[in-house]
Amino acid sequence: MKRTAVLVAAAFLVVGCSGTTTGTPAPEPSAAGEPHRLVFDVSGTAVVTTLTCTVDGRATEEKDVKLPWSRTFSFPPHTGKHEYQVVMRYADGSVNATAKVDGRLQTSSSGGGDGAGTQSMNGDFSD
Repeated sequence: MKRTAVLVAAAFLVVGCSGTTTGTPAPEPSAAGEPHRLVFDVSGTAVVTTLTCTVDGRATEEKDVKLPWSRTFSFPPHTGKHEYQVVMRYADGSVNATAKVDGRLQTSSSGGGDGAGTQSMNGDFSD
């Protein structure tokens, strides 16, 4: 049964980022039957050459990302712990990123400068 719940959670993922920041506050309880929503928002002036997003072990990579950028992931209720990491490689400019679960801020990160840089943001939440 537990394995089925994990497979169902993976099937509901909808794809989707900076200094290193970690956050783990618990989300608000979701109403019965409503999915949890993890939303990544990235803005700024930098040229993002590569953005890699890993949610529950599944990685996606995008090249030459135009800002602003956003992705939403949905998780069925009562599916346990979910982990995420977003890594951005960029050049010249600023990058501001947030991760929200069910509308509540989980993690945020800002950075920038001249030349190449890398920012990452990671965290987890459980229901």
